[in-house]
Amino acid sequence: MTALLVSVTSAAEAAAAVEAGAKVIDAKDPTAGALGALPPDTVRAIVAAVAGRVPVSAAAGDAPDVDAAAALADTGADYVKVPVGRGEAGAAALSAFGAALGARTKLVAVFAADREPDLDLVDTAAAAGFAGVMLDTVEKGAGLLDATDLAEVARFVAAGHRNKLLVGLAGSLRVVDVGTLLPLQPDLVGFRGGVCVDGDRRKALDPARVRAVATAIAVHAARRLAGA
Repeated sequence: MTALLVSVTSAAEAAAAVEAGAKVIDAKDPTAGALGALPPDTVRAIVAAVAGRVPVSAAAGDAPDVDAAAALADTGADYVKVPVGRGEAGAAALSAFGAALGARTKLVAVFAADREPDLDLVDTAAAAGFAGVMLDTVEKGAGLLDATDLAEVARFVAAGHRNKLLVGLAGSLRVVDVGTLLPLQPDLVGFRGGVCVDGDRRKALDPARVRAVATAIAVHAARRLAGA
């Protein structure tokens, strides 16, 4: 079953998200970019608030910075999310992250759907020892399916699963996207703006919106089982 990942900015939001049905907590600063990094101490507080109930991931910033990712690997987060470039430079960065941190944490490579993602680098991430890949958007507002088409998303999911990687989808998702994306069988769908007050990723988390998405995922899963 696809799990709900919710991005949070504080320990209080993390606790509220878990209570409302989030299955993965993602520590991220939405005002600092698509992969805006929170201070390590804030991530530690989020890890403490979650208290092992669900996994925690931490975004390491929009620039490929091994030292920044290493600092987050030391917070107790289960996963560290890092950006993916293109071509040889992107491949080199993935290899550098894997060599430096692959033995210390579970790395997730985040591809930008609105930046012509190089899907060949899914194979590179797997070879570098990454645990997962995610397809997200850099420009927030328009959603994932405004940045790319469903066929391309399906190819991304298939490439990740072919490499036995955890696969996540995100990018200004709304509850209405659940029925479109879940048939592709991603392991995670990631939400921030869609579960915030007024649908604004910069505003506070809205537990009622988290519950609505969690319910939509559960309903879709039940229908899929009933039709199997």
